[in-house]
Amino acid sequence: MGLIVESRFQPASSGLAVVTLAGDLDVASAAQLRGHLAALIGDGADHLILDFSHVGFVDSNGLSVLAGVHRLLRPSRQPGPDDRGGRASAGDRARADGQTPRADGQARADGQARADGQARADGQARADDQGRRAGTLAVAAVNQHVRHVLRNTGFTRIIPIYPSVETAIVVHQAGRAGPPEKGGTAPAGAGP
Repeated sequence: MGLIVESRFQPASSGLAVVTLAGDLDVASAAQLRGHLAALIGDGADHLILDFSHVGFVDSNGLSVLAGVHRLLRPSRQPGPDDRGGRASAGDRARADGQTPRADGQARADGQARADGQARADGQARADDQGRRAGTLAVAAVNQHVRHVLRNTGFTRIIPIYPSVETAIVVHQAGRAGPPEKGGTAPAGAGP
């Protein structure tokens, strides 16, 4: 089964996009999701909630997309388990060349995204001193099988998992989005 990807910006939250996925996130669909998320980030989304309520399977290619987007959105001041020990990625090299980074590590030739630390029209800076966007990635409505994969691969330590999209939005709007608690569940008090 292919992957269907739909997204919408949340009008009350500047820079927040909810991305609904349906199907399997695997070798056949990872590039599609990577491209979609890169386009969203290029259009100004710096906080992403991925709705996994209709995702039945995730493989290492799908996990790679999640790790890449998390790395792109995480400020460099917060070291994480995905740090590369000082090696520059393709995205880091692209920033050094003055190009705008994408979620897939490639540089955008059109320079549309504001990942250079400049303020956007809404007055919010979008990057840290290393050129990484200061944003968040969260996953919501994950089934037991996918949750098991995320937990066993360590993703629940770096990407918060919420029971529903609505809960993830509430947490984001309240400004409580932070590192996930042990076990990869929503922070205490995050529920409606």
